[in-house]
Amino acid sequence: MTTVQSPSFLKSKKWLLWLALVFLFGLGLAIRLYDLTDPPLDFHATRQLHAALMARGMYYENRLDVPAWQREMAVQQWKSEGLIEPPIMQRLSALTYRLAGGEYLWIPRLYSIFFWMLGGAALFLLARRLAGDAGGLVGLAYYLFLPFGGIASRSFQPDPLMTALIVWCFWGMARWLEARSWRFAVLAGLLTGLAVFAKAVAVFFVGLAWLSLILFGFGLRRALRDRQVWLIACLSVLPYLLFHIYGVFISGQLQSQFSLRFFPQLWLDPVFYLQWKGMIASTLIFEWFLVGLIAVFLIANPSLRAGLLGAWAGYFLYGMALPYHISTHNYYQLPAIPLVALGLAVAADMAFRNIRARLWLAAPVIASVLLFAVLVSAWDVRVTLKREDWRGEPAFWAALGQEIGRGTPAVGLVEDYGYRLAYWGWVAVQPWKTSGDINLGALAGQEYDFERTFKEQTDGKTYFIVTNMHELESQPELEAKLLNNYPIVAQTGNYWIFDLRSPRKP
Repeated sequence: MTTVQSPSFLKSKKWLLWLALVFLFGLGLAIRLYDLTDPPLDFHATRQLHAALMARGMYYENRLDVPAWQREMAVQQWKSEGLIEPPIMQRLSALTYRLAGGEYLWIPRLYSIFFWMLGGAALFLLARRLAGDAGGLVGLAYYLFLPFGGIASRSFQPDPLMTALIVWCFWGMARWLEARSWRFAVLAGLLTGLAVFAKAVAVFFVGLAWLSLILFGFGLRRALRDRQVWLIACLSVLPYLLFHIYGVFISGQLQSQFSLRFFPQLWLDPVFYLQWKGMIASTLIFEWFLVGLIAVFLIANPSLRAGLLGAWAGYFLYGMALPYHISTHNYYQLPAIPLVALGLAVAADMAFRNIRARLWLAAPVIASVLLFAVLVSAWDVRVTLKREDWRGEPAFWAALGQEIGRGTPAVGLVEDYGYRLAYWGWVAVQPWKTSGDINLGALAGQEYDFERTFKEQTDGKTYFIVTNMHELESQPELEAKLLNNYPIVAQTGNYWIFDLRSPRKP
């Protein structure tokens, strides 16, 4: 496979290409480093604090310079989180905490940013093979400056790492197709295996991409006789297979991760598809999503075209397999960003090659429009980060933790399932279900008996803590139960603490 040639204004002036790359990567890095030290509550705080609790437990496990109760509680919090995916980010963060001398939550944010930027390098290398340098720059600009991606790529979650590895897998696929060497077979297999290992849902994208490439680019009979294909398949499966065996059959921690995931009844609900479309519009920008999808059909290389169409098929299968999450959790759209970016690169290259105006007029106008779009998107990310300041949160939760008292048994309707209180307040509360959890349970066919649930969760507890006032209002049965039956022992504009030991007499 040969690289698509660039339009003449980039081909003859390579310094312009390097200048554009330095600008895009530099600005893309700068907007992600903005507000670096703000607590990780800006994007899916529950998932970020889940990872933060695990990383702190790993860090505290061998610390002798902290009180014994704190070390024991940190480790207990880590162990109680269980396994959702391999704790790669958590381990890296814990190791770096030791080197830095403290649990600085901007460290995992730096790792996510670093991995996302590395993914950008792979995306440009692949996009320029599909669409030339100019098209590659357009695809890279979308990847780095999509406002949703600018925020989500800073998150302490495995998703930025997984997405970057998916892009590197696609690049490895292209290099193996070109070289057909054992070296690139090993590299492509390892990159595929690492992507799936980072988070299992990557299999929808890389698995379908390889399957499509092999069936339509090679043919099944030829592929089954190809030892390099078998090597790639083994390396792709082995890392996660070992983790799955450990998590399900040895530790048993992964078994619960397969519940409340699959809701095929949503396939027949038109609202599900409208919600999915709305999620695409609010994250990927629906018009660019459509252009990116259609443009894949314009890729010249038939094998890569088949592979990327397979990845798109994987995205839609991913959505159908996880319909609730794809339509309600915006970070489930992250792996689609590079797919759209590659499609836009091809579309841009096609547009550039069909420009009929004189180059000296067209090139500055196009560059100015693209520059304006990049700057506006970067500013949007900056405004979003500036608008929300979470620096007061740690002190609030630390004070509330002191108010409750360490080791006090409590149940709570608190933000992020009690993770903020657990992390900064060092108090573990049993979380009360949100209305969203109740609705999700109903979708799975689970019955909800309020009185039985209340009795089970409050039995033996000292306090019922409420900080999420909006959620309390959405559960009038709970609100009436607490206000009518239990005294408030502490109250501010931000929290209520009900004493469960002294119910009012009827």
